Amino acid sequence: MAVLIAINLVVIGMALPLVMGSPVSTAAQHAQKYFVLQAFGWGLILAAARLRGSSGDWALSFAATGAASAAQWQMAQALQSWLGPRPLRRWVASWCVLGPVGFALLIDSIPLRMAWYSACHALVIASLGWMCLHPQRPAAASWRYLMAACAVVMGLSLTTRSYLASQALFLEGFTQDSLPNHIFAIIAQVCGSLTLVSMLVAWRDETNQKLRDLAMTDQLTGLANRRALLQAVPPMQALAQRQHLPLAVVLIDLDHFKAVNDQHGHTVGDEALQLLGQVLQAQMRADEIASRWGGEEFCLLMYADHAAVERFYQHLSTTLHAQSLQKLGFALHLSAGCALHSTEAPRPFTALLQQADHALYTAKNQGRNQLVLATATSPPPMAPVPAVAHP
Repeated sequence: MAVLIAINLVVIGMALPLVMGSPVSTAAQHAQKYFVLQAFGWGLILAAARLRGSSGDWALSFAATGAASAAQWQMAQALQSWLGPRPLRRWVASWCVLGPVGFALLIDSIPLRMAWYSACHALVIASLGWMCLHPQRPAAASWRYLMAACAVVMGLSLTTRSYLASQALFLEGFTQDSLPNHIFAIIAQVCGSLTLVSMLVAWRDETNQKLRDLAMTDQLTGLANRRALLQAVPPMQALAQRQHLPLAVVLIDLDHFKAVNDQHGHTVGDEALQLLGQVLQAQMRADEIASRWGGEEFCLLMYADHAAVERFYQHLSTTLHAQSLQKLGFALHLSAGCALHSTEAPRPFTALLQQADHALYTAKNQGRNQLVLATATSPPPMAPVPAVAHP
């Protein structure tokens, strides 16, 4: 049975890179290493069984515990990459170290060293099962619950194995021909196969999420694209209406961007757009959205009233001016138009966008480098808010 498990894990370890292709994510790389190390560990166990009673038995058995612990650590790394920060990660690291160390210290007693390592291994797997719960990033519940269930079964199996090893003289080795070892091998085989299924589903979900993110992201600036912003409009308007929050639609345009391309080249023009994207990402709050609307024009949805938008524009303009001088060698300036969503008389986003566009057009006509705030009733005109004067 142990031979079959080892062969199965070797085949999985060799097949996974072929199935997943290249390049793969960090989490998928950890998953591949998990199965490779598991196969290596079982191979060492089989080799140690052939040398029972010799000095090579101890060395190979200790190496097997190290490989198995390293495999579990790779699993913890994969879960962290897929699900976000995991609270038990340090405990997993501790038990992964204490298992082999205790095994070495108890080398003179086969039952005790086997009982110790099985107990530590059970704690590691139980921790990994808990790590599958409460994700910090979007993740399907199916593969997480399946992996957690496998961890529960394996944890109970290892705990039972630890007790039998310390109490029963007939269980003195990992590969000894005994009923407990046969049962454990069957459980390990089934749980290993289900874990493989869970990891493949997690990898598929991760790949699909990346494709969705690409479809919603502007590739040049890293900001949301027009499609992503339009999808964010209904929930943000609903929240503003429900909680009586101010919601501003702000259109921003880089002044004289054609001249930047003509004088410095399109590569520098792209760098200017990227710089504005970076500054916007740093300034926006997590519950707001900044998108590249098209060309050098950007659209923002912010929970802010006119005064807050003015402060935001002033800070954005000042920061962009300073960073563009430092990184590009010339100053960039912004024109902006703002329309405010009213909870008393809500209007569709298209109307707000048209009003913000009229305000931006007015800012351009009035000399650029300023913010124009739309009134509640008009397309224009409005009070321009000049940017901070720069030397």
